Amino acid sequence: MPDALLFGMSDKNQGEGDKISAQHYNKDLRSFIAEGKVDPAARNARDFVETQPDLAALDERKAKRGPMSWLERTIANVREVLARK
Repeated sequence: MPDALLFGMSDKNQGEGDKISAQHYNKDLRSFIAEGKVDPAARNARDFVETQPDLAALDERKAKRGPMSWLERTIANVREVLARK
């Protein structure tokens, strides 16, 4: 009997090398490019950075931190609100 069956794992659980999600992402990315959405998105991003540099910098710092747990996100939001006062 294969180990996956012994330990109750199925083929649907692909772990960190999730091929199905990668396929969905790649399909969506190809569609985004094919529909001509790259240049408008780039212009919107440039306009945002030029008109709201402080907010853009804050968003960049948030993105660099990566995904956070609910608690981490709540603490970060509270700190952000307190910093504005």
